[in-house]
Amino acid sequence: MTNLRSRLLLIVGLLLASAFALFPRNVVERVKRGDSFVLDTVRKVPIKLGLDLQGGMHLAMEIDESKGAVANKGEALDRALKVVRTRIDEFGVSEPVVQKEGNDRIIVELPGIDDRQRAQDVVQKSAFLQFQITDKTQALEKALPRLDGILKDKGAALAALVPGIAAAQTASASPISGLFGKDTGKKADSARKGADSTRKDSSNAALTGGTQGGPLSKLLANGQTPGEFFVKAADVATVQRYLEFPEIQNALPPGKMIRWSADTTSLGTDAYRSLYVVDQRPIITGEYLTDAKPNTVPVEGTVVEFTLNNEGGRKFKAETAKHIRDYMAIVLDDKVMGRPPIIQSAIGTRGQITMGNRDLQAAQDLALVLRAGALPVPLKIVETREIGPSMGHDSIVAGITAGVIAVLLIVGIMIGYYRFSGMLAVAALLLYLIYTLAVLAGFNAVLTLPGVAGMVLTLGIAVDANVLIFERIREELDRGKTVRMAIDEGFNHAISAIIDTSAVTILTAAVLYQYGTGPVKGFAVTLIAGIVASVFTAIFVTRTFYLLWLNRSAGTAQTLSI
Repeated sequence: MTNLRSRLLLIVGLLLASAFALFPRNVVERVKRGDSFVLDTVRKVPIKLGLDLQGGMHLAMEIDESKGAVANKGEALDRALKVVRTRIDEFGVSEPVVQKEGNDRIIVELPGIDDRQRAQDVVQKSAFLQFQITDKTQALEKALPRLDGILKDKGAALAALVPGIAAAQTASASPISGLFGKDTGKKADSARKGADSTRKDSSNAALTGGTQGGPLSKLLANGQTPGEFFVKAADVATVQRYLEFPEIQNALPPGKMIRWSADTTSLGTDAYRSLYVVDQRPIITGEYLTDAKPNTVPVEGTVVEFTLNNEGGRKFKAETAKHIRDYMAIVLDDKVMGRPPIIQSAIGTRGQITMGNRDLQAAQDLALVLRAGALPVPLKIVETREIGPSMGHDSIVAGITAGVIAVLLIVGIMIGYYRFSGMLAVAALLLYLIYTLAVLAGFNAVLTLPGVAGMVLTLGIAVDANVLIFERIREELDRGKTVRMAIDEGFNHAISAIIDTSAVTILTAAVLYQYGTGPVKGFAVTLIAGIVASVFTAIFVTRTFYLLWLNRSAGTAQTLSI
């Protein structure tokens, strides 16, 4: 009796746990509203549907050669495909499709995506990480007079390069004089410069010195750390165009390069972008990175903690030991992340990237792409669209109808042929269905049409297990054994065959899961979950039902219809 009670408690406990896993519930999640994320209550669906059942997002990407030609496009695309697939897997999308189309395109299909812009950013981000020391020799300050002279000599070209500047001058000034502060333009420029200086001094004392009257230098204000400059948000496009001018590129200090900050800083009433002059040679790159995870710490706020491998740790420690008290810019995709920290001591295998004013979601995405690795070539999205269920509504309905008919036939055959034992098997099959769906929900699996086929297949395996058991019981009854002994012998003799066939099928499904993609993985997951549930219900649940019947009919003549 104690054994029977334990069996019933286990079955009921699993049934309650399954009901909890399958019951839709409201949860608080971060969702995107406009350009920001907010906490909102959303309805959590226990089992997600695959791309073929609910549709999703389609992306087509190609190599972006605007930043330089790619020598071996086929090999580069193959490497990019591996990185994209890793990112999508870590992004948390179930049953995605990531594949190469032809020799120049990568296709990504994501079922049930809510935040489409975030998915595009994660897939497309280059994630090239560098650590560069900021300049402490005032190289750009020394070069500014020469750069201003080049810009003045190229006045006509700059008037076309930076449209709207000449038109903003007084009507009597020529475009060139208005642009470079000659004649009446000089007075206007002096007045604007004086007003800007007064506003800077009153808004934030950090913007000190460094500005002159030249086209470039008047737009720069010295920052708080070596190699740092502040540029008004309204002037960022102008400064960027100046720096892209070929003559300016050739005249920049040798061994140095300019990096923009990834964030905008509010100083007083104005918004500014930081511009950093850094050493051209990075002390280390992200190729040595082995792990990255987001975190929130006091003072710094949101950060991404990273870990380097042993080789990278040795190199990082040796390089940072040479730059004690220097500032180190952490550069991701040519943008400085947060404010450059000062190197207090040699750094080994662990460090962190400060995210500035960005939220935890941005830190999670950055950690994701860093773990997946940098793209070997830049990718551009050439096509994005929503896709509907690939099987079509009619096909889905037809498939479900076929499944229902198959289940009804199985129920009819089992009850009609095995009678009372068939009724016990049907009750066990009902529990099998609930347990299988609960396992899929517990592992966040996605139900695809191949997955439905896998469920129907395991339903047949469960029925086959019951048939083996019932036939063994029938043989024992024909030999004249009692009902209780026939049931025990039937289960004991059939269990080895059931476990053997189930184990072989699970191994086959595991291979499909390991090497398959998309719907094939969905089929494998459903097959494994269904087989485990079918073995449990056939061997354990059905036998428990028999024991319950034997216990209730104890003391009376027992006859078994089978």
